[in-house]
Amino acid sequence: MPYGIVRLAVVDFDRWRGLFNEPSTLQEFYGSQVVRVFRSIDKPNQLVVLAEYQDLQGARQFLQSSEFQEATQRAGVTGSPHVMFAEEVHLPPA
Repeated sequence: MPYGIVRLAVVDFDRWRGLFNEPSTLQEFYGSQVVRVFRSIDKPNQLVVLAEYQDLQGARQFLQSSEFQEATQRAGVTGSPHVMFAEEVHLPPA
């Protein structure tokens, strides 16, 4: 399964979280399945969002869509989010 990894900074975490938590049929439409959010301990307005998608095409379409760009602006994201597409690599236990 492909992943979309988004690194971003927000003006106000609570404002961002409120908008992020709204039910999103848009994410479901593009095949987003599991989403995890990580918040910096030292800089709590810096976040990493890890989303699992059904396929790479859906991940690319969503994270490059005008709807995604508009949502980041409404949520108070500062600057441009850094987006990376990745796949999980299974390594043998150490």
